[in-house]
Amino acid sequence: MKQRQQAWVRPPTPSFVKALSSHPDKGSIQFQKALEQHQNYVIALQQAGLQVKTLPPLEEFPDSVFIEDNAVLFPGKALICSMRAPSRQGEGAHTRPVLETCMDIFELDPSAHLDGGDVIQTENAVYVGQSQRTGPEAINALEQHTDKPVIPVQVIKGLHLKTGASYLGRNTLLIDPESVDPEPFKEFDRLETGSEESYAANCLAIQNKVIFAEGYPRLEEQLQERGWDIQTIPMGEFEKADGGITCLSLILPE
Repeated sequence: MKQRQQAWVRPPTPSFVKALSSHPDKGSIQFQKALEQHQNYVIALQQAGLQVKTLPPLEEFPDSVFIEDNAVLFPGKALICSMRAPSRQGEGAHTRPVLETCMDIFELDPSAHLDGGDVIQTENAVYVGQSQRTGPEAINALEQHTDKPVIPVQVIKGLHLKTGASYLGRNTLLIDPESVDPEPFKEFDRLETGSEESYAANCLAIQNKVIFAEGYPRLEEQLQERGWDIQTIPMGEFEKADGGITCLSLILPE
């Protein structure tokens, strides 16, 4: 029997209310509600067919629930990210031990600042957001670990590249062109969000299922018309912390 693809998550802790955020409602983050939404997220991953492993929560790192930023995963190898935000430096060291159990580990140079949320991998290329968290040095660093072209993408607004764009597979990209430069993605079949739907640009495709933030029926319908099975979940507390759906897990490549 084929082993199920694995995903790792790290639950929020009470310190999550102090997470880094530019959201106007960041002061109203509710830990208990965030914990419930995280549990719903785990269920959604499991229903999508993933085997979910839960890592210990880290009270000393308020943003550690956003585990995607800790590493970039390629087949057989993990790149531990060098994170720019001082309060997040050290998170990767806590994620490294579980990664070491199943893949080779590489440390990026501390000067090559990179968050995993700035990396979109497709069949033919790796796209890297140039954002407030990820600099141009990350391009060269990633080129050492993949045979695919590594293509920079300007992040216009928002925290990460994945804040404004998600690759779904089948050459399809969900994108907010006001948040990220759409030009590098001109060869894709692009489904654009409106400015009021920008948060929905971050979603997670697993095979034919897309885990999607609730509250965006127009986009949900359009994706269903294109053949995807949509599962919506509440994400309000994580939105207040500038986090999205992909931020909450590290998914091992098949």
